[in-house]
Amino acid sequence: MSKLTALLKYGHASKSEKPKILNQKWFENSVGKEIHTLLQSEATAQAGSTLVQEEVYNTVVEGAEPFKCMREITPIVNVDSYSLRVVKGQTGTYADQIAEGQAINIDNQTYSKTDITINKYGTRPLITNELIEDSLFDIVELELKKAGARLENKLNRVVLAAILAGVTTSTLNPNGSHIAVSDLARAVALVKKQNYLPNILVTHPTAEGYLLQDSNLAYVSYAGQSSSLTSGTVPKLIGLTPYTCTATDAASPTWDDTSAGSDVTALVLSKDDLGMLGMRRDIAIEQYDDPIHDLIGISCTMRYGYGVINETAGCLIYHK
Repeated sequence: MSKLTALLKYGHASKSEKPKILNQKWFENSVGKEIHTLLQSEATAQAGSTLVQEEVYNTVVEGAEPFKCMREITPIVNVDSYSLRVVKGQTGTYADQIAEGQAINIDNQTYSKTDITINKYGTRPLITNELIEDSLFDIVELELKKAGARLENKLNRVVLAAILAGVTTSTLNPNGSHIAVSDLARAVALVKKQNYLPNILVTHPTAEGYLLQDSNLAYVSYAGQSSSLTSGTVPKLIGLTPYTCTATDAASPTWDDTSAGSDVTALVLSKDDLGMLGMRRDIAIEQYDDPIHDLIGISCTMRYGYGVINETAGCLIYHK
């Protein structure tokens, strides 16, 4: 039994039932010895409420964990307002040659700005009165995890849509019938040509499958290691750390890998240069004071915004 389910059973129990639950070995095994000892103390009788609230939050975050992608490929800046202004200078500039005794000229850069608007995103887990009344806390836990997944998927979609719309300078179509390692090399070259050093690869799941079929990875003698065969994940390629994004996007171009030539199937980018995620508030829980009954009206929210800062710091690889 999970820690959350055990704590919810304890919190939902009557005053006379709680001591019996505390004496059960399964309860101690589920919540851990430290929490079990804490709950046994009358001086900390209210600790159960706090522990349930903390574990509800942890469960939502746990549900988001498997879907984390875009927050890991971009710098995150804490924001204390409803917007973020990012000022940037020129790239690809060079120092001057200075003769002995010559005054050094001041380098006058041209600066520009990008404004990132902070928006609020939220979801409400489908937790009913019946689930609480019937003590179906395993289902409650599942719904909380699904809420976390929805929040993280939305963040992925927001960032992905901004990148697809913002990166226009460097694009390419695969040389073959679908993406291959050779196409990643071409994309890296295009981004480097813009004076950025790409270090991130983001693929659509179908593109990830195509890369795993590439002979450079499928045969250990070529790859020099067997992780792609044993773990089913794309290893680091041409200096690029790989990520797979399962989010869908209805904008144009589309993040997909169908027969449509306008579909984008992979991204190559410089993590520190392409864009920035302004985080006003990460995953939070609202309308939740009562550790049991308020679960019915619980809301999970985030506030953030993303903007492409240097659109030439990335390359889109289209489906052919």
